[in-house]
Amino acid sequence: MRKFRALLAALIAALLVGGVLATGATAGSLPKRIIDEVPPGTKQVSYNAFKLKGTVMEPQVDGTLLPYAEQKVKIQKKKCGTCKWKTVKKIKTDAAGAYKTKIYAPEKGRWKWRSKVDHSNGYGNTKGKVWTLYFD
Repeated sequence: MRKFRALLAALIAALLVGGVLATGATAGSLPKRIIDEVPPGTKQVSYNAFKLKGTVMEPQVDGTLLPYAEQKVKIQKKKCGTCKWKTVKKIKTDAAGAYKTKIYAPEKGRWKWRSKVDHSNGYGNTKGKVWTLYFD
């Protein structure tokens, strides 16, 4: 009877571990959206304000790209390499998947910036490239 219980416990443990691994594998393999933006280094509008423009597209199975229309994009910043990302703006894309906003550089120091689109409709979290704004 002890051997049966031990075998049954091992079998149940194997099934649970296999189920957890399978679930984790599918969550990480979701397709990503495409974020195309131009870092605002040369798009200075005022003393410390810069213009950020970008587009978000959703790749389809047949190879076409559809715009991520009328949806939210988060603009995030952090002060240092070990600091956490902080959402500073939430903006909406237009019908073509484009967005634009002003962002501000600090008077002293450097801030790292990126854009992020949360997971939805079968797509995973998508993060844009990281870039830095600062004054010398």
